Amino acid sequence: MPDPTPLRFAVLQPGARLHYALPAVLQRAGMLDRLYTDFCGNTGPLRHLGQLLPRSLQPAPVRRLLGRKLPAEIPRAKVREVRTAVIREKAAKIFRINGTASATSLLAAARNERFGGANAIYTVLVNEDIETCREAKARGCKIVHEAMLSPDIGLWLDEEHERFPGRRLSERSIERVNAGRARDRMKYEIADLIIAPSEFVKNAVIALGADASRVVVVPYGIDGSWLQSRPEPVRGRALFVGNVSLLKGNHYLAEASRLLARRRTGCSVRVVGPVQRRILDDPLFYGPSYVGQIPRSEIRSEFLAADVFVLPTLCEGSALVHLEAMASGVPVITTPNCGSVVRDGIDGIIVPIRSATAVADAIERIVTDRNLRETMSRNARERAASFTLDQYGDRLVGALSRLQDGN
Repeated sequence: MPDPTPLRFAVLQPGARLHYALPAVLQRAGMLDRLYTDFCGNTGPLRHLGQLLPRSLQPAPVRRLLGRKLPAEIPRAKVREVRTAVIREKAAKIFRINGTASATSLLAAARNERFGGANAIYTVLVNEDIETCREAKARGCKIVHEAMLSPDIGLWLDEEHERFPGRRLSERSIERVNAGRARDRMKYEIADLIIAPSEFVKNAVIALGADASRVVVVPYGIDGSWLQSRPEPVRGRALFVGNVSLLKGNHYLAEASRLLARRRTGCSVRVVGPVQRRILDDPLFYGPSYVGQIPRSEIRSEFLAADVFVLPTLCEGSALVHLEAMASGVPVITTPNCGSVVRDGIDGIIVPIRSATAVADAIERIVTDRNLRETMSRNARERAASFTLDQYGDRLVGALSRLQDGN
């Protein structure tokens, strides 16, 4: 029997998620043909902008764009960017006008090139690329879809809006949510393989109609340097890192913070990440100390100073921040819907969703029992050592080999 044709992937990836770990893994495995993306901060004529314009003078959107650093191992000849579209899109948001979606330009670039020399497509887009994937499949390409988030995310958020009316931050209706889920099902039908970052996502994808034999879990990974840092926890400090929202369960964390204050536990809740003014003014979110968004370079020090990490989320894919916390030796309190690798009672505590009392009890238990806290800290770091970027790469290549084997 002749050897199967080697897989050569065209990656459809807007943004620098996992610092371009996916195309880097494929390049090392000899499987990358093209990377179609929107903007890389260290390629093209704009790569000198960071040197010409001091960081202190760079608007936040510019800093974030310039922070997208393409790994040196990915040949620039394999990269196709749609810089103009993403710059136009960012400018549109700043000046509050309608902009052209960079994802649309990215897909057009891939189709115009007929996906280069690729015989497989790896897409991290949700479902806006269905027509593109159909065209690629008609050309004989295999289709790999990464379901980064649970398809139930819109349902969870709509349900929370019903519980807390008047706090809807977008006009997304349940009709639009259901229409999106219908397109998700269409995407699953097209895909030859669906990569899920957690069992939580895998189960939701299958429940929505995906063929279970085509869904495989590949957990994300973190840079191994996280495991080398030295924790210096501030006793009683509970840390949250991420966008502040109903979906992340920040209102339950806020209620837990108020409960802890009434108990006079000495615990404090510190929230780091983007937060809207209307949330800060909402009594539902009173309690924690809101730091706001800080540079990525300062995030590690926040983890190292935390006594416990809390993520009371309603729905995730697999939150990378919980791995970063564990690698920093911080016990994690989260929910079954986090898609986490936390082992209840070993690396941290799994609490029910929507339970501020359970969150407060878990924080108090860990920070007041120092032996338990130190044991969980050691276990968390050991557990995180099994989820590095190198291991992510090995697991991903192993999953993709199913396509090569015809499974």
